Amino acid sequence: MSPRKPKDPRRWMRLRLWIVGGFFVLAGAVLAGRAVDLQVVERGFLAAKAQREILREVEVAPNRGIIYDRNQVELALSLGTDSVYARPVAVRNPVREGRLLAGALGLPAGPVIKRLRGKRHFAWIQRRVDPDQAEAVKALGLDSVGLVSEPRRFYPYTSLASHVLGFAGLDAKGLEGLERRYDKVLTGQGRRVTRARDALGRTFWLAGQRLQGEPQGGNLILTIDRSLQYQVEKILAGAVKRWKATAGQAVVMVPATGEILAMASVPAFNPNVYQRYPRETYRNRVVTDFYEPGSTFKVFMAAAALDSGKVSMDQRFDCEDGAWKVGGRVIHDTHPHGKLTLSEIVKFSSNIGAAKVAQQVGPVQLYATLKAFGFGRPTGVDLPGEARGLLRPARSWRPVEMANIAFGQGVAVTPLQLTAAVAAVANNGVLMRPFVVKAMVDGSGRLVAETQPQVRGRVLGPTEARLLGEMMRRVTEPGGTGQSVKVPPFQVAGKTGTAQKLKPEGGYSHTDYMSSFVGYLPADDPQAAILVVIDRPRGRHYGGTVAGPAWAAIAKATLKTLGVHRPLSLPELRQVRGQEPAAPAAPVAPAAPGPDTVRALAQGKAPDLSGLTLRQVLALAGRAGLKVRASGWGRVAGQSPAPGAPLKDAEALEVRLAPPTGGA
Repeated sequence: MSPRKPKDPRRWMRLRLWIVGGFFVLAGAVLAGRAVDLQVVERGFLAAKAQREILREVEVAPNRGIIYDRNQVELALSLGTDSVYARPVAVRNPVREGRLLAGALGLPAGPVIKRLRGKRHFAWIQRRVDPDQAEAVKALGLDSVGLVSEPRRFYPYTSLASHVLGFAGLDAKGLEGLERRYDKVLTGQGRRVTRARDALGRTFWLAGQRLQGEPQGGNLILTIDRSLQYQVEKILAGAVKRWKATAGQAVVMVPATGEILAMASVPAFNPNVYQRYPRETYRNRVVTDFYEPGSTFKVFMAAAALDSGKVSMDQRFDCEDGAWKVGGRVIHDTHPHGKLTLSEIVKFSSNIGAAKVAQQVGPVQLYATLKAFGFGRPTGVDLPGEARGLLRPARSWRPVEMANIAFGQGVAVTPLQLTAAVAAVANNGVLMRPFVVKAMVDGSGRLVAETQPQVRGRVLGPTEARLLGEMMRRVTEPGGTGQSVKVPPFQVAGKTGTAQKLKPEGGYSHTDYMSSFVGYLPADDPQAAILVVIDRPRGRHYGGTVAGPAWAAIAKATLKTLGVHRPLSLPELRQVRGQEPAAPAAPVAPAAPGPDTVRALAQGKAPDLSGLTLRQVLALAGRAGLKVRASGWGRVAGQSPAPGAPLKDAEALEVRLAPPTGGA
C-alpha cells in the first residue's frame, strides 16, 4: 500500500478565498439590491415618511376675540397662561417626581404619580396654572416636565354682566351667554403653518411663519354700559337681600332703538371660576325664565281696549265693591271699588275692572293685541336660550280664563318680553327688537358688521300710545298703586305687578309672589324703559313697595348715565320760548336773531346762528319744529348745515359753542 500524498495547502487557501469572496459578493449583491430597492422602488414612500417625521403642518389657534362694552371697556379677554405637561416615557422615578410636582401645584400626590407612570409620550398634569405655580414647577428642574403657553379666558370685572357674557371652557369654546352665541365670531379662523424638528427634538418654524403674529378672533362691542350695569346689579342685589327674596331680575332698554343698556339677574356667578357654582346659576333668567306677570299685564288689556275702539275713555265699569263671580269663580280686588273708568282701572289696578273691560273687548281682539306686543313668541334678542313664554290661542279661552288673562294670570312672559312691550308704548306704539351686540370688529379694529335698530311692528297708533302712557303716568300719582315710585323732577309712567306664584301641586300660593314694577321715563320724552322683578320677597309683596324703590334707584342711575338733565323750570322755559327777555349774562351782549334769520327759516333754509346763545337757538328751533344738538359752551361759533343750506325733513341743527372773545 502506497503512502497518501499530503494535501496541497495552496489549494485549500484558494478554496477558502473563493468561499469568502463569494460571501462578500453575495452580501454586496444583497446590499446593492436593497439600496436599489430603497433608492428607486421605495424612494417616494420613504421620502414621504421622512417628511412626516421631520416636517409637520400644525394649526395655530387664534386668540379669542375681546368683548367690549359700549364705551370700549374690556369685559372679556384672553390672557396667555402656562399649562404643565409631562413625558412619562422619560420619567425615572414616578413616585419622587410625582410628589414634587404635586407639592408645587398644590395637588394630591396619588393622581399625579398615576399620570407619570406608563410609556406615553405626553400627559397633562395641570392646565392654566397660576404664575407662582408655574415658577414653582420650573424651579424643580425636572427634565420630564415642561410648560406650554395656552390662552385663558379672563373676565376682569368678575361677576359683572356674567349672565350676558357667559363663559368659555378650558378649550376656549363658548359654553354660555354671548360666548356661546357668538362663539364662531370670537374664535375666528386658525392658520396652518409648517414646523421642522431636528434629531434633538428642537422645533423650527419655516420661512418665519411663526413670527408673523398669531391669528385673532373677532371682537364684539356691546350696547351694555359697564358703569350702569354695575349700578343696576348692586341695586338689584340690595333689593333681593332687603326682602330676603330668592332671586331678582332687572332690564334697562332704550325704547327708540331696542338697545339693552343693562341686564341683570340675581344670584350671579363669577365666570372666571364658573366650575365652583351650581349650573342653575348660569342661566340668564331675563330671557330663559317666564312667569305670570300679574297686574303689569293690565297695561296691555288697556291697549286692546283702546285699539278696539269698543271702550271710550269716559265709560265706567262696575267693580262690584271688590268681589265678582264669573264662570263659577270669584274674582277679588285688593281694595273695593265702585264704578271706574279705564284709566282708573289701570291706576287702582282693579282685577274686576280689567276682567269686565276684557269681556267687552272680546277674546279675538285681546289675543291679537297681546300677540302684536310680542307675547307668546321670542323677542329675537341675540342671546341664547330665549323662551317663548305662554299665550294660548283665544279659541281655547273660557270666560274665567279670559278674565284671568286680563289681569296677568294664565299667561306667562319673560322679563325681556315685558320690557320690550312697555318700551313699545314709550316708542309711540312701535315695537323694536332688543339687542345687546352693537357691532363686530376684526382684530385690527375694522368694522365687520353693525346692528341696526329693527322694527318688529306697530302695535298701537300714536294717539292710543299717548293715551296709554298717560294712564301709566297716573299710576304714580297720589292714590295710584305706584305712587311711591318717584324720580323727581321727572314724571314716571309705569305699572305695578303683584302676582301669586303657582304651587307645584296646582293652584296659587298665598305666601309666594312675584313683585314687579315696569315703566319708562321721562314720561313726556321717554329715554329708558326699565323693569325690576323680585322673586318670592318676604315681609311684604306689593310691587310698588318691593320693586318700586329699586326701580326708582335704577332710573336715576340710568338718566345720569344717559346725560338726561333736569327739565327747565317754568321761567326758564318761558325765556327759551321768547316769552320773557333774558337778563344779560355776560358783559358782551349776544347777537339777537334778525329778520334774515326768520326769513331763512320760513324759506326752509338754515339760518345764520353765529353769536347766538343756546337759549336763542332753542327758541328759534322750537318755532320751526327742529331738533338741536349742541357741543361746547358759550355762543355759536360753528354750525351744520351751513347758513343758507336747505333744511331736510327731521334734520337736526348742530351747533358748536365757544366762549366769547370780546368784552370789557
